[in-house]
Amino acid sequence: MTANSILKRQIIIEIMALMVLVGVICYTAYAIDKSNEGKVKNTAGFVTVLDDKKIGKLEILSDGAGLNTTGVTYTITNNNTEKRQYKIVIKPSITDEKILDHIKVSVNDLFVANLTDLESNDKGYIITTHELKAGYTKIHIIKLWYDLDSDSNIVNNDIKFEFNIIA
Repeated sequence: MTANSILKRQIIIEIMALMVLVGVICYTAYAIDKSNEGKVKNTAGFVTVLDDKKIGKLEILSDGAGLNTTGVTYTITNNNTEKRQYKIVIKPSITDEKILDHIKVSVNDLFVANLTDLESNDKGYIITTHELKAGYTKIHIIKLWYDLDSDSNIVNNDIKFEFNIIA
């Protein structure tokens, strides 16, 4: 083989390797963007990140056992220039009061309440109100379970929850 043909072959191999590398980078960027879809939001200058991978089917638990579950991590950053107040709102995918009456909620392990006893509006149930200085971040741990009075006829394991903030 001549040096010219070896050089051409080497260039073709390098171009193919470069195309594969570009393809892998594009796919990785797409996969990362897809995995964060719906998890990162910007609302009124607050950036929220929701990690709800650990929320599975709700179980019937005592309050102590419910507080020992992992829960949902909801991180809120105030990107405004001044201190602002926000409310975390949780909206269940169902509206059946017979089922919702048996759901317990805890935020940051500070309190345990029945979901339906909390203040509600058209966006859902307000589970906490907090004030955050400009540039600061607050991490909330939200835990959900069924109370011990729940029976298997009431328990609905297909409930999904949507978390939002009102600023």
